[in-house]
Amino acid sequence: MFYGWLVVAGAFVSHLLSYGVLTVAFGVFFPFMAEALNLGRGLLAGVAAAARLVSAALSPLLGPVVDRRGPRGVMALGVLSLAGGAGVLAAAGNAWQVFLGYGLVMAFGSIALGELTGDTTVARWFVRRRGRALAVSTMGLSTAGIVIPLPVALLIGALGWRGAWLVLAAAILVLGAAATAVMRRRPEDYGLSPDGAPAPRRTGAVVPAAEVSFGAREAARTPAFWLLVISTNLAGLGFFGVNLHLFSYVIDGGLSAAVAASMITYLYTLHTVAKPLWGLIAERVHVRHCIAVCYAGGAVGVLVLLLAPASVAGLAVFATVYGLTRGAQSFVTSLAWADYFGREAQGAIRGLASPFRHLSAAAGPVVGGVLYDVTGDYRLAFAIFATAFLAGAAVALAAAPPALSGRAAHGPATLPGRSKRARS
Repeated sequence: MFYGWLVVAGAFVSHLLSYGVLTVAFGVFFPFMAEALNLGRGLLAGVAAAARLVSAALSPLLGPVVDRRGPRGVMALGVLSLAGGAGVLAAAGNAWQVFLGYGLVMAFGSIALGELTGDTTVARWFVRRRGRALAVSTMGLSTAGIVIPLPVALLIGALGWRGAWLVLAAAILVLGAAATAVMRRRPEDYGLSPDGAPAPRRTGAVVPAAEVSFGAREAARTPAFWLLVISTNLAGLGFFGVNLHLFSYVIDGGLSAAVAASMITYLYTLHTVAKPLWGLIAERVHVRHCIAVCYAGGAVGVLVLLLAPASVAGLAVFATVYGLTRGAQSFVTSLAWADYFGREAQGAIRGLASPFRHLSAAAGPVVGGVLYDVTGDYRLAFAIFATAFLAGAAVALAAAPPALSGRAAHGPATLPGRSKRARS
């Protein structure tokens, strides 16, 4: 078996922990902590915004480190930080302690276990099969939505929200250690080449493909880089806003916490199904068109949520539309970064783009929380999120791949399918 698939497994778990704890689990804890600590939802959403600002500041620093030294050291620190932040939240008694545990300590853990380590490393191990590999690794994001909400809701009911955070901290340490152990920087360091072929420097084989290869500064000079940044930021505003406030939106509509958790589990089950489905689609359809459809589907799903009555049937329609389209967002955007700019400087390139993404991710929860406090419901906020998704889809359509320069491509031939598609 090609070792790259173990790297995919490690990235899967790191995604599950990073996104699952910072976004999915916190969304379940959110109303219980707000009530117990007497915090407004706008203020508690501000904690989520602080976490994104910390991530924005750290991303440009961590990306180049992963490029040079590999993912394992960064991931190990991330595991300790994510678990430590959960411990701080378990003991929190006021707003500044929540800001410390979630907005600072846990934020570092999330960025150290997120796309800068997982996706960039997987992209180095695969070229021809990159779409399939990223589809599998990013399934960890949606799997978090399947395996976390219901158990966390049950733990909160049995142990209280403080006890539930402690149990979650222990799980982070065990799973995070396993994921860190299997990660490796790139195949060439172990006598291999991407996709499992023998490394040319060891066998004398001819490299069979021309890979796109941009440095971070080269990438930042292209229109494609900034169009991808703008489109992902617009969609991120809607995505993170909906994610944090969805559980609260459902229970505010009169449905139980168990129903809300079950709906989120169903939603993320469809997210998981969507990734391999879109992995096959992306082998035949240009990646920017895939991104546009995913973002547009997110807008349609949110509009269904707004217009449908607060019922199990209405939630099922929303989750089906939103899950099968928006669920592939993380995969197709990761694929675009790798296809457009190559694998050698993925950490630096995505680290350069990440601050903008984290700013929009910070804005989404704040918009939802503040507008809820002002208006008493989420209708205006969710309408803004749907509009942001639609705008992101329009910009994605304009994000044609960058033109190749002499420095940006190497190798004597073109990859069948993937490289041709990336240039079209």
